[in-house]
Amino acid sequence: MIQHALTLLLALSAPPPDRLESPRLPSPLTLEAAERIFLDHGLDLLVADAQARGAEGDLRAAGAHPNPGGSVGALYSFPLPPDQGGGAPAVWGWTASLSDNAAIEDQLSGKRSLRIEAAAQALAAAKLSAKDLRRTELTQLRQSFAQLLMAAENVTLAQDVQASYAKTYGLNQIRYQKGDISEADLAKISTAKLEADQTVSQANQGLASAKAALAFLLGVRDAVASFEAAGSLEYHPLAELASKGPNDLVTLGLERRPDYLAAVAMAKQDEALLSQAKRQILPDIAVTATYLTQYTPAYVVTPPSLELGLSGNLPVLYQQQGEIERAESNLLAARATEAKARAVVVSDVAQAWAGYVAAREMVERMERDLLKEAKLSRDLEQLMYTKGAASLLDFLDSERTYLATNLEYHQDLASYWSAVYALEEATATPLR
Repeated sequence: MIQHALTLLLALSAPPPDRLESPRLPSPLTLEAAERIFLDHGLDLLVADAQARGAEGDLRAAGAHPNPGGSVGALYSFPLPPDQGGGAPAVWGWTASLSDNAAIEDQLSGKRSLRIEAAAQALAAAKLSAKDLRRTELTQLRQSFAQLLMAAENVTLAQDVQASYAKTYGLNQIRYQKGDISEADLAKISTAKLEADQTVSQANQGLASAKAALAFLLGVRDAVASFEAAGSLEYHPLAELASKGPNDLVTLGLERRPDYLAAVAMAKQDEALLSQAKRQILPDIAVTATYLTQYTPAYVVTPPSLELGLSGNLPVLYQQQGEIERAESNLLAARATEAKARAVVVSDVAQAWAGYVAAREMVERMERDLLKEAKLSRDLEQLMYTKGAASLLDFLDSERTYLATNLEYHQDLASYWSAVYALEEATATPLR
């Protein structure tokens, strides 16, 4: 128990990791680890968090009471010379005044509470904007990771096809030496083998580009990241969507989308700012208290006195018409922005749902029919060609079809998971 307490104390007292440092990527890198690194080191997230902290400062400033004002003065009256009726001694005195700088009126009129309400809504909008940035950029990260897994699958497929062509080329060299095939047929299989080599190079280049794109999103900026991705694009349907349709997802989006909630908060902020502008018609009335006394060494000239007063500007010539009109136009724009944000949620869900349904159908069709047929055709043609029962062109055509079908399958898998991530983004709801 004591050891556990000491471990916890050391963990709490340890300095937090520097989020501005370039992260080190583990290998293999899982999607979950990539998300944690992104949330800790994502540069855009650092900027959004800093802006939210600024809004916290604005809220604190909005709720602050004005500091009281005060002044102290000294008074000295010079004695008159004898030719001017002098003889009276010099007079000393001092004054002190204190003002609340309209703090009482600020509280009683509700101006302070309106400032706090407006700043609180601005803070809520800033935090929701930071949360919304996490939502959108996490989707980009997840889709980038899916592209990386697809690129790795493409490399493996291209290498398998390359090995198949190399084996076939070796077999045909023996046939050519025996005179069973012509030099033209050997040239065709040699060309196919070289094309397979090209495909491997292209696949490796695609994999390197996908790694670089993911490393950029994770904030790596001091060296080229070297890592392997762990994970699979294996298809499985989402049980969470078994009983939900697009309208259900729209409801979820309106309840949870940070961008829509931020637009609502901004509209509430502008409502508070309009009320604040109207309340500013009331003048800032300051309560003042002044203490005064005058005396000579022999007697008091002016007895100690206390003066209480009120001061402020009279709203006679101007009654905040310009500020009120500006606040009304801002509120109208905010309400239009809120309506647009609502429409964006509906549109995003509709598009993401359509993409998810189409991608799911293509993957299921691939796994149910196309992959099996392409593999069966390739295997049969290869077997028949090996035994001399099929032409070289038929074999090469079946090999190309097999490669194209599997590349398309990998793309469909990546599209499916990208559609899932897009649907999660559109609803701000985990669906996996």
